[in-house]
Amino acid sequence: MKIFFICLLMIPILAGSLISQDESFVRNAYNAMQSKDYSKAVEFYSKAAEKQDNFAPTFYGRGLAYHYLGKMNESLADFSKAVQIKPDYHQAFFGRGVTNYKLGNIDKAREDFKAAINLESKNSSYYYALGNVSYLTLKYDDALVNYSKSIELDPNNGVAFYGRAITNKMTGRLDAALKDFDTYLNLNGNNDGLKSEVNRMINEIHSAKNRK
Repeated sequence: MKIFFICLLMIPILAGSLISQDESFVRNAYNAMQSKDYSKAVEFYSKAAEKQDNFAPTFYGRGLAYHYLGKMNESLADFSKAVQIKPDYHQAFFGRGVTNYKLGNIDKAREDFKAAINLESKNSSYYYALGNVSYLTLKYDDALVNYSKSIELDPNNGVAFYGRAITNKMTGRLDAALKDFDTYLNLNGNNDGLKSEVNRMINEIHSAKNRK
């Protein structure tokens, strides 16, 4: 069964109160991120970092740009620098968690997602990400708790219903799985390319129920 791991990394907000000498570089980097010109964003963020090496959003932003460029080791280093400078930077912990996940550092990803949640407990995506890590490490009870919390915070988070559905299916909660799959299809349809997979699992559940 396919786990759909959404990478909802947030583009850093451009602070209107920036007064540092690197303000123009940060602004240009932000504009490059908005245009999805990630190589140019790295260039501008790097110039900003040369002028001021203790501004956490610079490293967070460059970490995002490296992430989108597929340069995960560089991304990891910048997210780590961001949380070193600003220990309450929950977005940077989340970004580092996603990067660790993609690098196969699952235990480190789990710790980063937990840190993000401890700092910002109202973000549905953080619980969804932690639910995925729990599912992939066969901690199904934890996965159900985290998917459910993600849904509680955002009832329109379709992929959280999908994650909970496959976890329910794996643990034999077939009626609950069917309900979650139906909700997922109503919310997301085939936007994620998972409709045929969901329908296949729904048919499997009905076949299993009919054999009882």
